[in-house]
Amino acid sequence: DTVLPWKVMANYTEISNKGIQTRLEKRYAKEISALKALGFKHLAYCLEDHGPYSALKHSLAALYAMRKKEVLLVNWPFRLSLANVLMAAEDPPTIALCMGLGVKLYTSFYDGTVIISSDFNSRSVPQAGSKILRLPSQGNLADTWAEHQGKALAMSGQMEFLSERMTFGDYVLMSSFEEQAVQFF
Repeated sequence: DTVLPWKVMANYTEISNKGIQTRLEKRYAKEISALKALGFKHLAYCLEDHGPYSALKHSLAALYAMRKKEVLLVNWPFRLSLANVLMAAEDPPTIALCMGLGVKLYTSFYDGTVIISSDFNSRSVPQAGSKILRLPSQGNLADTWAEHQGKALAMSGQMEFLSERMTFGDYVLMSSFEEQAVQFF
């Protein structure tokens, strides 16, 4: 399997800075409200750091992200970091990631299977043999959640959820697994 040279695994940390949290709440107010209406609750504010000099290496991606009004931070030495909001649902245990393109949903199982859905069209494709199950976008958040929820609950009859209550650590695990197991076209 080919790993693209620009693909760098990110480091994830929780954001405690109130100013950044406020920026995120304003930026994702619509998504947060829609997720709350679907039964999600706030989980964490997440900083996805792409390492030294990543702001230079990913300058075109950063320009695109700024057009989508992403909350970006650049620290020394030219580290590009993306800030997002995470929310969680309990039935089934799912994490929602609010991002510039829309909302991405993650549910994981004890055997390593991860269901990923988004309310936007994604160019990511699971590599052959991976345990990533990428569901197609349903075009809007409510329908995407209904499809995701139905698939996860159906699969729960055959295998156990990784966690009954989602944590920040669960998100880091699922996101890292996704980075390793998908290709982008």
